[in-house]
Amino acid sequence: MIEKIHPLISDIPEQLLTAARNKKLVPFIGAGVSQLSGCPGWSAFADASLAFFVDKGKLSYAELNQISSLSSRVKLSVALDLQRRHSLPIDFNSILATQSGKEITGARAYANLSKMASVFVTTNYDNLLEARSERIFKKNEISVEKLELDNAVIHIHGSIKEPSEMVLTTRDYLERYASHQIDGDNRENPFLTFLQILFKTRSVLFVGYGLGELEILEYVFQKGVDKPKENEEPRHFVLQGFFSHELELAKNLDLYYQSFGVKLLPYSRDENDWAQLVHVLESLVLALPKGRNLMSPKIAEMKDFL
Repeated sequence: MIEKIHPLISDIPEQLLTAARNKKLVPFIGAGVSQLSGCPGWSAFADASLAFFVDKGKLSYAELNQISSLSSRVKLSVALDLQRRHSLPIDFNSILATQSGKEITGARAYANLSKMASVFVTTNYDNLLEARSERIFKKNEISVEKLELDNAVIHIHGSIKEPSEMVLTTRDYLERYASHQIDGDNRENPFLTFLQILFKTRSVLFVGYGLGELEILEYVFQKGVDKPKENEEPRHFVLQGFFSHELELAKNLDLYYQSFGVKLLPYSRDENDWAQLVHVLESLVLALPKGRNLMSPKIAEMKDFL
């Protein structure tokens, strides 16, 4: 039970440390990490996509006001429809550009994440992890074998490098996370197989997901994470920032995540707001075990299946 929210993670789970040592820790990166570099969050991204058409004279301010209260995914559906009707591609590169003066903070966060693991999974579309030697973003390229790569980032919702591959609308999500059994013919969805093997053979650390991204996480949890066994210690974790007065919110979210077999690791935003995440990641890196691996990733994976 969470009793107090500290600036840093006060009790780092042994499961997380062991996974890092065995090279089985996979950071799962959300928009909050890119926001440290000045990129927009999920809601701001949707609003900026609509604003693009206001600037081009294809959407009036009156029309924008009428849809301002809709969900982000509905807004993006409207934006994509405007894109199609006017044959005017949305400039996602500009929308997801970093802001001058903030790049250093974001770079520090990504630099520390890079010290934790060699394979990353992300729902972000931006190219801030461009330096990785291999970048997977097409649906038909996402496979279990990619988890064995030595230096890669897997964009499970696509990338601005190829906008047609980006998962944006409700329809996109339903298609990407479609059940293995489609129309009764038992066809496999390789993407879901990838998620399920990821959570079965690795420990996942969710970073950069706020309350606004809970809907995205629910898709991932429901399709990828097995229901935890009774008294089983969580092997997956989510870093999330809170103000001190949000203790009860943190406790409730902890129970919510536990239902999926995920443990909440809260940290305080009181002093540095979201930028505190940089210090949290630095402290985790310092706590990571040094020296030889306890066992090879393959042997550790076999133990999991047994």
